[in-house]
Amino acid sequence: MKILYLIDNFSLGGAQSVVRGLMERDPGNGDVHAMALRAKDPEYTIVHPNAVCFQSRSKFSLRPLRQLDKMIREEKIGVLHCQLPRSIVFGYLLKRKHPGIRYIIHEQGDVFESRMYALLLRMIAVKADGIIACSEATRRAMEERSRIAANRVEVLYNFVDPERFSPGGRQAGTIAKIAFAGRIEKRKGWREFVQAAAYFCFSEKLSFLMAGTGSEDRLLLRMIGKQACPNIRFTGYQPSMEAFYRDADLVVIPSHAEPMGMVAIEAMACGTPVLAADVPGLNEIVRHGLTGWTYPLGPVTELITAIETILECPQEELQAVIRRGREHALAFSLAIFAERLREFYRIHME
Repeated sequence: MKILYLIDNFSLGGAQSVVRGLMERDPGNGDVHAMALRAKDPEYTIVHPNAVCFQSRSKFSLRPLRQLDKMIREEKIGVLHCQLPRSIVFGYLLKRKHPGIRYIIHEQGDVFESRMYALLLRMIAVKADGIIACSEATRRAMEERSRIAANRVEVLYNFVDPERFSPGGRQAGTIAKIAFAGRIEKRKGWREFVQAAAYFCFSEKLSFLMAGTGSEDRLLLRMIGKQACPNIRFTGYQPSMEAFYRDADLVVIPSHAEPMGMVAIEAMACGTPVLAADVPGLNEIVRHGLTGWTYPLGPVTELITAIETILECPQEELQAVIRRGREHALAFSLAIFAERLREFYRIHME
């Protein structure tokens, strides 16, 4: 059974990490293929001879369909596993042309953001041979917004590589470096993080680090400039996020909405404690007082109060949260994900 992982691009994101991990776990496996529909910076290089990117930057071009049709015929692809909206739509079109192929929809949370996409997904899903959601919250959103029956959807959480994301030589101690990692866009809550950092502006003991890139990079830099706080530093895109997490003493995830929360799992796997907004999807990963801490989404004062509480946390409690967070993150391993995915394919091949 040959599998083609189809995705919109090989840039940043949980879906891209899934494809990269599945391809690179066995670079000699000729039965797996991956194709990105367009180039987008920053772009990951997937170390596998069967990983290709269509050389276009257009979001709307239909030209990749011809190459995909040829690949399906020549390679005798049996499973078309699609993630992200454009790929899911392309998968639907290819399923109509190749009715014998197994068409898998793997929803990574776009159903939360776009009503038009949610309606489109409702129509497309009738052709799917199997449907995966990256969290219970995503499955509920598919049921509520796209009218897809919950019993048609299998929840399969994204994974973390425990060898790459590990504590290394990190020694946990006093919280001094507080970090944000993620796309620089409104729903990720970066504004609230900057506002919280500004509140602690004159603290000589705290510094605030930000890593990521997105559509609001320039706005972020202007906002940091207006705050005139020397304790806030924006590092932009970081190719080695594991090093960034290890360098931090606390990772804050102030997202307004999150289908799952890969940053939380990666940070916990590195032995760095996490403070996250209590929102669906994210609160499936971060369990307050056990694997991290959560705070009510709302005014920035909620985030500030939560940070102040953690700064007063006894060392024994802090160490226990770090240990439980690391143990919890290991449950989201690539090996477990791959085994569950194989079982999913087996069931939906019958």
